[in-house]
Amino acid sequence: MFCVFLRFLNRIASNPPQECPDYDNVQELKFAREVECDCVVNGIFLPKGATVEIPAGFLHYDPDHWPEPDKFIPERHPFVYLPFGAGPRSCVGMRLAQLEIRMALVHVFRHFAFVASPETKVPLELKSSSTLGPKDGIFVKITQRESGVSVPGFKR
Repeated sequence: MFCVFLRFLNRIASNPPQECPDYDNVQELKFAREVECDCVVNGIFLPKGATVEIPAGFLHYDPDHWPEPDKFIPERHPFVYLPFGAGPRSCVGMRLAQLEIRMALVHVFRHFAFVASPETKVPLELKSSSTLGPKDGIFVKITQRESGVSVPGFKR
């Protein structure tokens, strides 16, 4: 049972924000590579030295590849969310960051309950800065649980 809980927690941590943002600047949300030699890709000529950019943030909102991008569905697509990049040039701190995210989520969910507040604007508008975040904030009511949530198969 605890393994199922951890898999679900991983999916929650790997689900992007649910509203497609109107980006002013996607510098922080793209992969960029320099073209090594003149070539043609899908009928488009790419000269040597040109920079090819993939806006990673938009990949998670393309309904052709990410069905129902406006819905929070943690059970879907365990290997396509790319916040740390991919391949040999991916973020060197990715594994540590993912572990810390999961540990923090487990601790928080065990000790606190969250209830949505009507002050949060729905649908959520996002803004781009050094990270992607809510434009007007997210408001929730947080209450401390009596003694933490008991998870089957997990001992304190």
